[in-house]
Order: sequence, then structure tokens, then C-alpha cells
Amino acid sequence: MFSQRVAVGRWFLIVTVTLPFPSFPAGAQEEPPPAAATGTVQAEPSAPEAPAAPPAAQEAVRVEPLPGEPPAPPPPPTPPIAPEPPVPLTPLETLARARQALHIEPDAQEPRLTLGRTLFQLGDTDGAIDEYRTALRFHPTVAQAHLDLGTALMAKQDWRAAMTELQEAVRLDPTLVQAHYSMGTIHYTKGNVQSAIKAYQEALRLKQDFAEAHYRLGLVLKVAGRDKEAAQELEAGALAGLAKAQYFLGNAYRSGQGVEKSQIMAITWWAQAFEQGLPEAAQALTQLRRLAAVKGNLQTKQSKAAAEAFKNYCDQLWLDFPDLDRDQPTQTVGTTLLKQGRTAEALPVLLREAYALNEISHTALVQLYEHGLDGQLPPHGQWILSYLESTAADGAVPSRMALARIYAKGLGLAADAAKAKSYLKGLPREDVKRILDEIAAEPPKP
Repeated sequence: MFSQRVAVGRWFLIVTVTLPFPSFPAGAQEEPPPAAATGTVQAEPSAPEAPAAPPAAQEAVRVEPLPGEPPAPPPPPTPPIAPEPPVPLTPLETLARARQALHIEPDAQEPRLTLGRTLFQLGDTDGAIDEYRTALRFHPTVAQAHLDLGTALMAKQDWRAAMTELQEAVRLDPTLVQAHYSMGTIHYTKGNVQSAIKAYQEALRLKQDFAEAHYRLGLVLKVAGRDKEAAQELEAGALAGLAKAQYFLGNAYRSGQGVEKSQIMAITWWAQAFEQGLPEAAQALTQLRRLAAVKGNLQTKQSKAAAEAFKNYCDQLWLDFPDLDRDQPTQTVGTTLLKQGRTAEALPVLLREAYALNEISHTALVQLYEHGLDGQLPPHGQWILSYLESTAADGAVPSRMALARIYAKGLGLAADAAKAKSYLKGLPREDVKRILDEIAAEPPKP
């Protein structure tokens, strides 16, 4: 509490003010005092007027500042910029770093193995072997070093030394999948069928999704005459996407070894391997297409069966698109997808159907080559031309006729009348006349 004499004209006012000082919890903000503070006002008789106190002596009236606007929230944190992935070193850069590390510490294990692996990758097998052996002089109990050395010795076809290293690797670490697999390969190469089977089975016990081991085990089981087991292993590899397994599984279906004989399934698996670029699958399909293309009096029971298998293969493609309705028997999956504007899905299917001798899909591809598709697909696609040339070489008449037109008119390539006539050679006379009349109706494009 405090009192203050304040002169107001000829009267003195005694103002007594009591200010409460409440206790605040730690961190709390003090509230401004209430507008009407506790106080008493008394009047006194007037005394002679005294001069006003100098400004410094007067008690300033306390004026609490108005509360300001709340502080602006801090700006949101800037999201961190994701670091760019490191650029992988080139083999030569890897060699330089490994050699630099070995110059400082010659007995370092990892740089020595890295040096050996990089040399092996670059084709310097002898140099790699030297590095692996040096690593083993310093670290003889490192299983991975024995495995790497065994792998390099296999590349030199030093089967005996390779097997010794692989066996030591497995003794030191029985869980090395690649060591068991490589031992299986050596046994298979040397004709030790039963030992190869056991090695591949051990690799698969440790890694069930090892596609290459399934494929190799399938081949060895086939050699052992265990066709049903062989087909099961080949199927596991084929389902994993291994082209070689798909090809041999197609062979099994073609001959009925270990599975029920089915040319449709043979075409299915060969087609998948062919799409991955496996030459053996391409050759198998070519032979079957040539058989299926035989017409008229030359047609045999086998050629009829092949043609029917290709037709059934195209029909089975509908099962991959259960959302599509087949309105007409002549409709194909590829043309239906194309009609619905699903171009990206349609193109590979059209190609599969055309390779399976479906003339409707073949015609659609020829149209796409000549005219493209509404800005979605430019004309003169090289992939379509490759299909036509491949099937024309197999003797497919529709492809030969299409190529004759393309070369005569110069569609997407330089016009070549001689080549156009070569594709017409040997075709039925009425087909040749029709194509020549069609070509003559339009001048060749410049």
C-alpha cells in the first residue's frame, strides 16, 4: 500500500492505493491489475496553493500496455532434401580404391576380396585367382574367400581344385548356398548325377526360391529318368521367370515327359521364353508354325493338331482378361483391348496372337504399321516390321504379302521393287495378282 498527495486545484487528494501481489505459478503470465483498484479518497481543507511538483517527482500513472497481436507462428520447417543416391563406382575406380587400401594395409581382407572379384568381373581370371590365394594366406578360415576362389577355378575348368575350395567353404560355413549350387554344377559336369542331385537339393533347402537351382535340378532329375520330379522343378524355375526353365518345360509338355502331353502348354511356355529372347524357344515355335501353316492336300494329322493348338492358345489368352466380353467368335483379345483404348495392354497381346497365326491380329498389326493410331502410336514401328520379317521367313503367307506391299510402296523404308517381288515368289497366282493390282493403284511414296 502507498499514499500520494495530489494537488487538484485548491484541494489536496490523498490517494491510498493497495496493490495485490498474487503469487503466480512458475511460467504463468501476470494479469494486468483490475481497472478499479482498492483505494480510499479523502478531502482536506485547502492550503495555500503550492507549486506543482516537478515532473520527476510525480508518481506516474501506471498504464498497462494493451495486449499485442499474438506472435506469428514460425514458418513450417523446410522438408529435408533427399540425398541423391551415390553414383556407383566403375570397375576401374573400384580397382584403384582397393589397391590404395591394400597399399596401406596389405593384409586387409575386404579390399583383397574386392580386388579379386573386380578382376574376375573384368575377365582377368588368373589375376583374380592370385588375389584370392593371397587373401587366404592372410585369412585361411574365411569361407567366402574359398568360395570365390572355387568359382574362379571353375571358370578355368579346374574342377578338382575348384571342388576342394568349395568343400572347404562349406566346411567353414555350411549355409553358403552358392557353394552347394556350384558343387552340384561340378558333379553334373563330371557325370556324378546322384551327387549333383544332393548338392542342388541342399542349395534349395537353404534357399527355396533359387530359380537357377530348380532349373539345374530339373535337368539332372531328367537325366536320372525321374521325369515327374524333373517337370516339377522346371515348373518352379519357369514360374520364377527363368527363360531356360520355360523352354525345357515347354519341351516336356510337347513330348509328355513327366506331365500330360499338351501342345497348348508347350506353346504357352515357349512363347514366354521367346519374349525373353531365348533363341531355342524361337526355333521351337518356328518349327511348330511351319507345321501348322501347311494347307490343302499336304496337311497331315500333325499339321492339323499344330494349327488347332495355336488357335486354342489364342483362345486361352481371354482367361488373362476376365473383364473382357467376347461378343463374336472371330474377336481377339488384342483387337478388343485396342477398341477399348487400352493400347498399352493391346500391343503385346496382338503380337502374341499374330505369332500364333491369328490372321485378325496380324491384319491389325499391319494397319498399325502403315497408319499408326490416333497420335498414340506412330506408324512404321520397327517391332512390327521385325514380326513380319520373322514370320515371313517361317513361310507365313500373310506376312510375305504384307512385306511385298511395304517394300513396293516404301512404307517406312526405301522402296525396293526387287525385294517386294521376292516376297511374292512362290505364292498362289491369285494372291500375287491382287497384291500387284493394289500396289499399282498407288504410286510409291518418295
